[in-house]
Amino acid sequence: MDPAKLLLLIALRDGGSITRAAELTGRTPPAVSQQLARLERAAGTGLVERLPHGVRLTPLGARLAEHADQIARVLHDAEEDRARHLGLHRNRLRIGAFPTAGVRLLPEALAALNRLRPDSEISVVDLGPVEGNALVAERELDLALVAEYDEPLRAPAGVRLIPLLDDPVLAVLPERHHAATASAAPGRTLRDFAAAAWACAPRDLPNRRQLDALARVEGFTPRVPFESESYAVAQAVVSAGVAVAFLPRLAIGEVPGTVSRALAEPALFRRVHAALPADSPAELTGVFLDLLREVCAEHGGTTADR
Repeated sequence: MDPAKLLLLIALRDGGSITRAAELTGRTPPAVSQQLARLERAAGTGLVERLPHGVRLTPLGARLAEHADQIARVLHDAEEDRARHLGLHRNRLRIGAFPTAGVRLLPEALAALNRLRPDSEISVVDLGPVEGNALVAERELDLALVAEYDEPLRAPAGVRLIPLLDDPVLAVLPERHHAATASAAPGRTLRDFAAAAWACAPRDLPNRRQLDALARVEGFTPRVPFESESYAVAQAVVSAGVAVAFLPRLAIGEVPGTVSRALAEPALFRRVHAALPADSPAELTGVFLDLLREVCAEHGGTTADR
């Protein structure tokens, strides 16, 4: 068994459910389930009991979790030693970002950093909306851009979340849709599109859960014949005139045959955070964070920490 993967048992023990373990580790519930399955295969037996409202470690799982506690302490001590030698990597900056942030926010900040610190050794990896939390916690990244929808985004131990931008969700409509004209009443609600076909993310993703939850509040279940994780695919379907979509403003490109309109729901937005080490982030990380704040301010974000 991979000793580092045993750390998942700590989150399952302390959280009591797959969902809570995902929050504690900064992963998605499906990713936690997959890692648990791999861990159980390596152990040769089950390590958790599935309960009606959560999970509980088996006796073996509980014993392995105690070993994982020891591993976590050793890793913490090793990280402390590493921190004392951060001067060896003072020019290194490892960044992670979800796709929209990588396209809309990172380039300008990276260009500014390159002008300010041309000796910087920068790397960027493409991630899901919340994957960066765990990688920052594991010190695999120095900074990650992560997204929060209506479900509170909890930082794992050792990670600090700094809000940068509230990105409003807009209705993306075929240009011939009755709500697409300039004379149409502004500030429509999701309910106004209840009869339309929707192009959305799959049900297990937080942006889809956000839309489904608001639709329930407004008393209807949306019809979603087009499911894709890609915002580009959603816009393409809208451009064909066969669906409407609800996308964060930063994700909306200029696609012929589509228009975007504001919605009345004030809570329908995603919040972009910077995730970074809670203790003693590298000096270059702080420099880049300030540059990101400036870029986000141009998009209506905040330059102040919450």
